[in-house]
Amino acid sequence: MVRRSVAPRLVWVSCLALLVAVFALPAEARYGGGSGTADNPYLISTADHLDSLIARPDDWGGHFRLTADIDLKAWDPTEAHIIGTVDDGPFTGVFDGNHKTIANFRQLSDFSGYLGLFGLVEGLDARIENLTLADPNVASEAGRYIGALVGSLREGTVSNCHVKAGGVLGMSFVGGLVGRNDGGTIAGCTADVVVQGMSRVGGLIGQSYFGRVERCGARGRVQGPESSYRIGGLIGESQNVKMVRDCRACCSVRGDLCVGGLLGENLSCEVERCCAAGVVRGGTYVGGLMGLNSGGTVSDCYSAADVKATIYVGGLAGCNGPNCHCIVYIPGTILRSYACGPVYGVNSGGLVGTNDKSQTQYSFWDIEATGCTASAGGDGKSTAEMSRLSMYLAAGWDFLGEETNGTQDIWNLPAESGYPRLAWELAEGDLNADGRVDLRDFGRLAAQWRQVGLAGAVGFDDLASLAGLWLAGCR
Repeated sequence: MVRRSVAPRLVWVSCLALLVAVFALPAEARYGGGSGTADNPYLISTADHLDSLIARPDDWGGHFRLTADIDLKAWDPTEAHIIGTVDDGPFTGVFDGNHKTIANFRQLSDFSGYLGLFGLVEGLDARIENLTLADPNVASEAGRYIGALVGSLREGTVSNCHVKAGGVLGMSFVGGLVGRNDGGTIAGCTADVVVQGMSRVGGLIGQSYFGRVERCGARGRVQGPESSYRIGGLIGESQNVKMVRDCRACCSVRGDLCVGGLLGENLSCEVERCCAAGVVRGGTYVGGLMGLNSGGTVSDCYSAADVKATIYVGGLAGCNGPNCHCIVYIPGTILRSYACGPVYGVNSGGLVGTNDKSQTQYSFWDIEATGCTASAGGDGKSTAEMSRLSMYLAAGWDFLGEETNGTQDIWNLPAESGYPRLAWELAEGDLNADGRVDLRDFGRLAAQWRQVGLAGAVGFDDLASLAGLWLAGCR
């Protein structure tokens, strides 16, 4: 009887096991761990892990969590380092930044569009959250849909994401955080960045089309060259958006047509409880809060911006007009709002520069502070009158501590007089909930220093916000 050696069989089995191991390589070899599910997300802790995500479009529907700060200064900015593209498909998954920071993301191109760390994000379940970009630089002189974080967002959600320093440059649909928002939700996000473009350019979002924008803010510089249009401190153009609520901008904004401290043009959108400050400069239809209100409803808002333009300039809105010049149109409406910043220009108004088939009700401007004795809407008052609670209550404004005009507690008048402030502004600085922003709140801030909360680690930005509210008289 001939005995067969088992050695070849053992070799074959070993080779098969090796092949299985190679082709069934676990996610730990690609990333820092995890399996890509909601309960066990892929872990990203290095630039190489992030590069692996970029190189694997098949993973773009999974769940990811950042576990460490990452510096991308070694990446070549001329190479495509983008998650979610038109060619390979959108990012449809969840990326949780876990309150970490990605620094020095750079993406430079002459003509490409859909640029950002995430070029194209799509789907109701797509989500990017709890992430900070530090000093990003994204530029495409002839490109569309350009943002530091997301080039184009379709139906997904971006929440608690922030951009600090850096620059964003594009031709149109250019934003400090998101280039274009199409039906998505952007909430609790901020940007402090230089944004440049020709049309639909915003400190946070270039254009928002449908969707929602809530509790967001922008600082920095937003600018367009000669003949630029729809340039805004927060959003360049807001079109048919369900709501822009509880937002503010304090930017240097410069453009030509439809330029605003918060919105360049507001087309058929509800804007509630928003405010703007900073400096706004432009040509035609320029306003402290918005350049052109086209059939939108603006309620419980204010502007303290310094506004200067060639023609049709207003402390709050350059022009308040309808959504179209059709037989049937929706008029623009401004309710319970005020302006108190200096206004310069031809056909200027303390509150509204020019009115076109639209209405302004229960709203005011400071004649002395704006330097305007006339307006196409609203009632002019002295600085002393602007600090009287009784005037606003008679106009139906809803203040903290009264229920006659509603129970939403939208406005608050500082105890030491001054202009009304939005109640949510006080809530940010009133850390001990005593209705004042003072040394006691500073003590609470100091106790929470460097601790991580919903908005990231408590630090100097929070201190600056607290100091600003304190000095503004919110006490």
